[in-house]
Amino acid sequence: MTQHSNTRPGGGTGGAFGFVRDGYDRVGAHDLNTSDLESATVYGRNDENIGSISSLQLGSDDKITHAVVDVGGFLGIGAHSVLLPFEQLNVQRETGGSTVRVNLDTTKEKLKSLPHHAA
Repeated sequence: MTQHSNTRPGGGTGGAFGFVRDGYDRVGAHDLNTSDLESATVYGRNDENIGSISSLQLGSDDKITHAVVDVGGFLGIGAHSVLLPFEQLNVQRETGGSTVRVNLDTTKEKLKSLPHHAA
């Protein structure tokens, strides 16, 4: 991982916001389509798989505003869904490629403690 000291505006105090994985570039909401993020794996602060994006919410300008992250469960069954502002996600795209990684500065346990989001 390549460490960077800058954080995204409004983005917390480091962790997932403080790095860009080698071979990847950070991308913002204006550079993404919903199809780029649908079913994307979400990784926690220790690079562990903590869930996946099950759906996205768009604002009136058709930009992504929120993501629903499913935590736990098996093949979507029994998952705990949480709604997160898009600014909390650190989205990176493979340099010269199309693979997308989503990182959060949190743990699976902390996400499971958030209120359940009913679709």
